[in-house]
Amino acid sequence: MKSKGMKLIFGGASLALLSASAPALADDDASPWGTLSAYVAIQSDYRFRGISQNNQDPSPEASLNWTGPEGFYAGTWLAKVNFQSPVGDGTSVSDNTSLETDVYAGKHTDLWGTDLNLEAYLYTYPDHNIATNITGSHWHDTYFEAIAALSHTFGPITLTGTAAYSPNFFAQSGTGWYIEGTASYAVNDWLSLSGDLGHQWVSRVDNLTIPNTTNIDNGESFGLQSSGLPYTHWDLGATATYKAFSLDVRYIDTNLSKTQCYWTQGAKDLCGATAVATLTYNISAFPW
Repeated sequence: MKSKGMKLIFGGASLALLSASAPALADDDASPWGTLSAYVAIQSDYRFRGISQNNQDPSPEASLNWTGPEGFYAGTWLAKVNFQSPVGDGTSVSDNTSLETDVYAGKHTDLWGTDLNLEAYLYTYPDHNIATNITGSHWHDTYFEAIAALSHTFGPITLTGTAAYSPNFFAQSGTGWYIEGTASYAVNDWLSLSGDLGHQWVSRVDNLTIPNTTNIDNGESFGLQSSGLPYTHWDLGATATYKAFSLDVRYIDTNLSKTQCYWTQGAKDLCGATAVATLTYNISAFPW
């Protein structure tokens, strides 16, 4: 699974991850009941679609995945989060949400050498209690996305296009649309380079004006300005593997200013440029 991110102006909470890099098409020689695989990982900062989900702190994560016949798969993914809410004076406080637990299912289909991956993905936050949320917010965080991805390999290069739709995005913020392009290059059998470019729309937040306040970027007063959404994020990095371990080091950034990030994501420093390292231990698949 891949981690990426965002939050919303409603309650200043944060979304969570997207996209399981679900297993590839099932092997013809695999068990008729499918196989199970898992991994555990630690990230220096859990970023979802460019935005920190754990207040820039390290985040452990884990996943359990079933790969079945005919390209079907299902699984779950969890990670530590720490969503923030804006107080209004440039400072933020935690909204007491600490865990993301996602479930997903989908199917890979081979289209003449191009992989079509159709996936249903549910993002949940079990300890987000709207009755005790520190901001008094009544917005529910849990949401659903339908995701479609096309991927094709040209020698050492793999190109992937992804689109996602949510009927009611994170924090009940309205219809959400997301597109992303990914390119990866296999340098050799243990090192690869990759980059992502994504764009997120959220109907109730797009082009919304943020309050009259002090500009967090330079300390000057300013009038009403745009929320910054829809917004764009990008990343570029390298992944090295050794036996069951992999290490990914990645530069990540968005086009949101600190002021826009504060009012739409809950804290001013969650959207800026950063380097993120992720160490993963993969548990080999075993047949049923």
